[in-house]
Amino acid sequence: MASTGPPAAPDSLTAKFEDFDLEEVFQKAKPHTENLRSQNFIVEFGPDRARIAFDLDSDDIKDLLRSKRDVKDYPIRWINIWNPSTQSTAMETIGNHYEFSERLVRLMYLSAQLQSRDTPRRTRGKHSLTKHFRRHEDIELGAVGDDANGDLPLESPMSPQFQKASIELIGELDDDSMELYLQVKNTVNYFSTDQTKKALCIGAHWLHKRPIGEHEFQNKSMMPPKHWQWLTICNDHTVLSIHEQPSFEPVPENEDYDKWRAEELKNMRANTLDVLLQLSLNGFDLYRRKPLSLNSVRRPLRKWHSLDKPSLDRHETGMSFAFGPEPVSLADEGTSNLFYYLFEDYVAAGPLKTAEKKLEQMTHKVLESARPKIRKKSIDIIPTLHHLSKDLRELKHLFENYKNLISKITALGKVDAPTRNGHVDDVRRVMLTDTALSRFERLGDRLQYLMLNSIEGYLGEINALSGTYFNLTQQKDSEATARLTRSATLLAKLSVFFLPISFLTSYFSIQIEDLYIYWHGTDYWYSFAVIASLSFVALFFFSRLLMFASDTLDEWASSISKWFRNILRAMGFDVRDYDE
Repeated sequence: MASTGPPAAPDSLTAKFEDFDLEEVFQKAKPHTENLRSQNFIVEFGPDRARIAFDLDSDDIKDLLRSKRDVKDYPIRWINIWNPSTQSTAMETIGNHYEFSERLVRLMYLSAQLQSRDTPRRTRGKHSLTKHFRRHEDIELGAVGDDANGDLPLESPMSPQFQKASIELIGELDDDSMELYLQVKNTVNYFSTDQTKKALCIGAHWLHKRPIGEHEFQNKSMMPPKHWQWLTICNDHTVLSIHEQPSFEPVPENEDYDKWRAEELKNMRANTLDVLLQLSLNGFDLYRRKPLSLNSVRRPLRKWHSLDKPSLDRHETGMSFAFGPEPVSLADEGTSNLFYYLFEDYVAAGPLKTAEKKLEQMTHKVLESARPKIRKKSIDIIPTLHHLSKDLRELKHLFENYKNLISKITALGKVDAPTRNGHVDDVRRVMLTDTALSRFERLGDRLQYLMLNSIEGYLGEINALSGTYFNLTQQKDSEATARLTRSATLLAKLSVFFLPISFLTSYFSIQIEDLYIYWHGTDYWYSFAVIASLSFVALFFFSRLLMFASDTLDEWASSISKWFRNILRAMGFDVRDYDE
C-alpha cells in the first residue's frame, strides 16, 4: 500500500508566491520591511531558485504548514512575522505545528499588546495625534483604516473580532505576575529559550541605531534603542523570525514625527532586510562593499550544489534518520547558516566606539581640570563618567546574554540523536551543521575577546579617570589650602609689625593731663622709630618665636595640669578620667 504524504499546496497559495530572482519582485522586499503595516513574508529557496510571498493570512499559513514541501527546488523555508499581536491565529497555528508551549505562544502575541496599553502617545505641543491615529486607527499596532468602507483586518487589535478573542487571554495574563514579566523583559539582558522536539526558540533584545535627525540632538545615554525578536530553527529546514510590536523611543522636539519613526523602524529591521535581499540573485552584488552585512546563505549553496547534486535529495522528507551521526544535507547547511546570520547583528558593537570617543574626551577634561580656574568646565566629569559606566555595565550584561545563548545553541547542535527507551525517536532532531557551529563559536570568541574584554578595559579606565580626577581635585584643594596658610602667615607677620605701633599710638593718645602735657612730637617719633625697628626685626624671627612660645606654653600647661591632678589625688579625688 503506497504511503500518503501531506497534501500538496493549494493552487491559490502557490499563486501567491513570486519568483524572488525577478527584478520587479526583488524591488518589493525593501518597501515591505519598511512598512509598519506589513504582516509577514515567507521565503522558500534552494541553490537555483527562490520564491517569496508577502502578507499571507492565517489560512494561507495553515495550508502552507500542512502542505507537502517542494524539497527539490525549495528545500529551505524562512517564515518572518511582523508584530505577532496582530496575527494571533497564525501564531497559534505555527505554535501548534512546532509544538511550542501554549504559554510561549500567548506571550508572543499578547505581551507586546499589554505593554503598549499603558504607553502614552507622543503629542506635538498642544496638538495631539488623535486625528492621525483616527485616520489610520492605530498604525503602531498594524491596523489600517484607509479603506473606503472603514473595514479593519480580521486580526487587527482594533477589530471587534480580535478584541473579543483576546479579552479572556488578557484577563488570564493581566495580573501581578504578568506585570513582573513585562518589567523583567524590558531589561536589556533578559532572554528566553524554549525547546521542543521540532524546534529551538530563542528570544532576546537586539539593538538598533538611533535615527539621525535634522536638528542637533543630545542623548545622555550611550546605549542605542532596543527591540525584541524571536528566532527559531525547526527540524523541517524552516527558520522562524518573529518581531514583536515595535517599541519606539520618544521623538525629540523639533523633529518630524513620521520621518523619525520611519527611520527608526528601518533601523530595527535592517539586519532582516540584509539577509532577505541576499537570498535573491539580484542582491548578491549589493553587499560586496559591506563585509559586515555580507552573509553566506544561498550563494555557497549554489557552489555546493554544483559539486554535489545528490546531496539535495538526501533528506527529501527530513523526518526520519538512521541511528548514529546524521549526514549533512544542503538544506541543513542553508537552514543553519540562515539561523546564524539572523542572530548575528553587529549594531550592538556600535556603543563601544562611542564609549571610546567619550573616554578620550573625558581623559582630556580630567587632565585639564588640574589647571586653575577650570572647575566650571569640569563640573560634568563625574556625572558623565557615572552614566558611561552604567551604560557599559548594561552593555556587558547584553553581551554576556548573547554568550549564554550561543552556548545553548552550540550545545544543542552537538548532542546526539534523542532516544527513548533505547530507541531513536521518529521525529527528526533540530541540528546545526559544523559550519554554523564554528561560526557561532567564533562569534562567541569575538564577543569575549573584543567586546567583553574591551568593556572591562573601558570600565577600568573609568575607575582610573575617577581616581585621577579626585587626586587632582585634592591636589588643587591642597594648593589652595597652602595659599591660604601663606596668606594667614603673612597677615600674622604684618600684625607683629603693626601691633606694637598701634599700642604706641594708643599710648600717646591717652587723654590724661598729667601725662600728655609733658609729651612732645619728637618723643612719639623716637618711640615710633625704636618700636618699628624692633617689630621689623621680629618679623624674621616670628615663626621660630611663635613655635618656641607655643611649645613653652604647652609645657607649662602640662606641668600645671599634672601638679593640679597630684593635689586632687592627695585630697582623695578620683582623677583617672583626666589622665592623658
